[in-house]
Amino acid sequence: GDKQFTHYAGYQGAIAARNILLPLSDPGVLSDVPACTFTSPEVASIGYTEAQARKEFGDGVVGVSKRNLDEVDRALCDGNRIGILKVLYHKRNGKILGATIMAPAAGELISEIAVARSAGM
Repeated sequence: GDKQFTHYAGYQGAIAARNILLPLSDPGVLSDVPACTFTSPEVASIGYTEAQARKEFGDGVVGVSKRNLDEVDRALCDGNRIGILKVLYHKRNGKILGATIMAPAAGELISEIAVARSAGM
């Protein structure tokens, strides 16, 4: 099936109920659903993985920006040194293709990238 996350299942349930009660045919499928696995540290992602992006767009088009958490001032102040932020982008137009974050509060952080991605950034 589609993505196996409770927030996404709730969304799909609401769409199914709306489709039953109103004459609509929304499939209830979203192309960009942020996902988070609540481990320690959390792992969150949205969009393409690096392998998927390279397969879809080609090696020369996919850019990768990585930052270890021990290079992020806020993380250092919070005492969080273990983790990584990885953003994939289209080299020609700069649009975000996907992102993965492994860090404390990655589930909250990925939502900022999701908003930027849906805005076409």
